[in-house]
Amino acid sequence: MPPEKTVPLAQLAPQKLSTKQAEALNHALARFSGEPGGLLPLLHAVQHALGFIPRAAVPLIADAFKLSRAEVHGVISYYPHLREQPHGQTLIQICRAESCQSRGSDALLAHAEVALGCKVHETTADGCVTLEPVYCLGLCAQSPALMVNEVEAHAHLTPVKLDALLQDLKSKPALVLMDKAQEAIKAGVEAVRIYVPRDAAALAVGADAVARALTEECAVRGLPVELVRNGSRGLLWLEALVEVETAQGRVAYGPVSAADVPGLLDAGLLQGLPHALCHGLTEQIPYLASQERLTFARVGVIDPLSLADYAAHGGWQGLQAAATMAAETIVQQVLDSGLRGRGGAAFPAGIKWKTVAAAAGSQKYIACNADEGDSGTFADRLLMEGDPFCLIEGMAIAALAVGATQGYIYVRSEYPHAIATLKEAIARASAAGWLGGNVAGSGRAFYLQVRKGAGSYVCGEETAMLESIEGKRGIVRAKPPLPAIEGLFGQPTVINNVITLATVPVILAKGAAFYQGFGMGRSRGTLPFQIAGNIARGGLVEKAFGLSLRALVEDFGGGTATGRPVKAIQVGGPLGSYVAPADWDDPLDYETYAAKGNVVGHGGLVVHDDAANMARLARYAMEFCAIESCGKCTPCRIGSTRGVEVIDRITTNQGAAHAANVALLESLCDTMEGGSMCAMGGMTPYPVRSALTHYPQDFGIESAPAAMPV
Repeated sequence: MPPEKTVPLAQLAPQKLSTKQAEALNHALARFSGEPGGLLPLLHAVQHALGFIPRAAVPLIADAFKLSRAEVHGVISYYPHLREQPHGQTLIQICRAESCQSRGSDALLAHAEVALGCKVHETTADGCVTLEPVYCLGLCAQSPALMVNEVEAHAHLTPVKLDALLQDLKSKPALVLMDKAQEAIKAGVEAVRIYVPRDAAALAVGADAVARALTEECAVRGLPVELVRNGSRGLLWLEALVEVETAQGRVAYGPVSAADVPGLLDAGLLQGLPHALCHGLTEQIPYLASQERLTFARVGVIDPLSLADYAAHGGWQGLQAAATMAAETIVQQVLDSGLRGRGGAAFPAGIKWKTVAAAAGSQKYIACNADEGDSGTFADRLLMEGDPFCLIEGMAIAALAVGATQGYIYVRSEYPHAIATLKEAIARASAAGWLGGNVAGSGRAFYLQVRKGAGSYVCGEETAMLESIEGKRGIVRAKPPLPAIEGLFGQPTVINNVITLATVPVILAKGAAFYQGFGMGRSRGTLPFQIAGNIARGGLVEKAFGLSLRALVEDFGGGTATGRPVKAIQVGGPLGSYVAPADWDDPLDYETYAAKGNVVGHGGLVVHDDAANMARLARYAMEFCAIESCGKCTPCRIGSTRGVEVIDRITTNQGAAHAANVALLESLCDTMEGGSMCAMGGMTPYPVRSALTHYPQDFGIESAPAAMPV
């Protein structure tokens, strides 16, 4: 807890702040003004209480944190999800990321503007609805998606479904708060055990309504059931996926809606009997049976917040082993496993840990980067919502290895359910002694907090994330110094992403050699690949490195949702390349992809059918960079803006001007790639160049080979 201190009272400015505003500000100041990096949590707290951050609060906040008013205002204005003016009674955010674009989100946004009678970033005349774009909700396999009041997600949207949603919002109070996410955490009576996921992907397609219908219908029929709210198995095209525990194993039904429940019970759901929605034993579904689930072994299997469930399925074994080891032995296990960072850069995790362990510092930190903002990626969210103790265990092991006593999980604000789940999991793990002053009986301390982001994509870059945790604008730092030497609050810091840290427990529990047994070359272990966009069977597939892109899209994904040929596949998020069709059979590993100028990244891929316009997608890559750039370096800030202009000229001009603009775009990509401080500007040329190279006809250059059927 922060030390007690005198804070400036908002009552000093009664003429500027209302009583409610003053009370909210005072409460937030008392809670956060003494906490390191407490500015961003304070701003979130004020906005949560009031719906916005009053201008009149800025001087008092500045005084409390010993900052200038300009610095405080700079933080508020930097983050897209902080606001100084209230939005309408209902805030609707429609996703514009590539996955949602592949399924018509731009047309959906245009339809919303007409239906509401207001433009994007505007509020309807009656003050009821504010319409905004958002750049990825992590529902990429269920696109297009939107969020209501920053907590209630809806997926598989169409104009007709959107109209129905808008009508529903008009007919009832638009009160959708975090309590909804907390309610979904609690469950349970007895008898036949039924599993209904409570992660965001399932909630977005009506899992809460299914759970209510099951509870109510079984009560009416006198059927005793125990309802468990698990995480999603990752078969997202089957959500809401209901599972029933039988003597033979769990039997799966999906996709289930609330209207299906009476018929399912009539057919013998509780006995696992056949039905049109039945897929047999869950573990035998081909999509699951052919995976190698190491990191995701428990996701969808357990109650995410049950300590007993977690332990019964192998949880805490890695931490218990680490608690008896010397720190250098833990580090060596991670080095020997070959584990590389799963956040995109693929840097060996053990080398980072070894560097931090050897660094001098009065305080060391573990920082988990859960700012999963790439279109096509949702593995972090699935794990945080479906197996949060696994991440906590991995971070505690890292702390024992390097001598850190404080950790932070930086979670994007678009993930309210993950934030709620993690906070509850940390509280339960702390009460059980897995965190706190005596971690797993080791005699060593490790404390953990969740820090909520505020909508800045560039905060996925490690140094920008550190700035944000410190309560500043998420501006990229120059390197050196490396964060491992001088990171959070100037101290040695391990920075890994969710999947990297969540993979550590299985390595410590089963040994480095076990993990080395998966993968190929220098790409060891498994990676949770995420299949999204225009795809028939979108979801998560954990496989050892070495399978092909075609196998993921065809064998697991089932081709496009439209049934049309696959035209393009982007791998590695919005900064990843569109992989050449000729390379779709290459093994997916870091070195093979790097040799051809591609990136595996976080394992996300977005599929587009042959209706996609690649020039338009290249333009979006530049537009996205211009919107999300932190602004620190000129090649990124200005280059992306010029990139949009040049692509517009390429698609409208012909002749000599056309050729000159194509050459200019190539030159601009060279400048951005070579001159940008971080991957935001440095990798934006990847999708642009690959689109230009592999699909030149979309830029008016020449004919190219037809799309390859899948």
